[in-house]
Amino acid sequence: MKVSASIVIYNEEKETLKKVIDSFLSITLDKELIVVDNSPNNNLQEFCETFDGIKYILSNKNLGFGSGHNLAFKNLSKKSDVHMIINPDTYFNGEDIKEFLLWMNEHPEVVLSVPRVYSPDHTIQNIVREIPTPITLIKRRLNFKGIFDDFIAKDEFRDIKFCKTTEIPFAHGCFFLFQTEIFNNLNGFDERFFMYMEDVDIFIRAKKYGQTVINPHYKIYHEHRRGSSKNFKLLYYHINSAIKFFWKN
Repeated sequence: MKVSASIVIYNEEKETLKKVIDSFLSITLDKELIVVDNSPNNNLQEFCETFDGIKYILSNKNLGFGSGHNLAFKNLSKKSDVHMIINPDTYFNGEDIKEFLLWMNEHPEVVLSVPRVYSPDHTIQNIVREIPTPITLIKRRLNFKGIFDDFIAKDEFRDIKFCKTTEIPFAHGCFFLFQTEIFNNLNGFDERFFMYMEDVDIFIRAKKYGQTVINPHYKIYHEHRRGSSKNFKLLYYHINSAIKFFWKN
């Protein structure tokens, strides 16, 4: 089988980027990785090209998350069986993810899947969520002194251990496996979302083709920067995308 993957970066740290590229290159399958750089310059080009088999694309402007991954997909050299969407702040064991990819290829009824996600300190990240509503986002933003902790815990399915492969509403987009044909049929991510909500949107659209699942038998590590809670510009992007999402749905 053939595997393709894309990573979208913006002024990324070399040490962080090296970890995820090394992780991908340790997968012992026929594979192709495209790195799309949304940075204002090509400072990372020489660094990326030190890795064998990595294609680097400078977008010349900040396309955003979804558009960057779509650009990578359009520049693949040949069609793959499974396509990976990988955040630059993740890393994983290549042999473990190889087995995940083989599993995905053997289950065409599963159109989109995610692994178990851990923080670097080995604590589990609660990436599975209900499809958000305006009330959901408001309660998350206004959760002062934990007044909405119970609501958030239920929204994140914290009472479910996910010990087996389970169909889910959606999961945050740090690491996705798609049946490549389905990603192509979906025309990739909806480029109206610059950042945020594109993961929810593509989960909803993918469900028309088959199952969207978490497979907890495989794992990755994710630094989880939580940008919109710390940066007003990113918060603006989050609110803007949420308005577009709710208008669309």
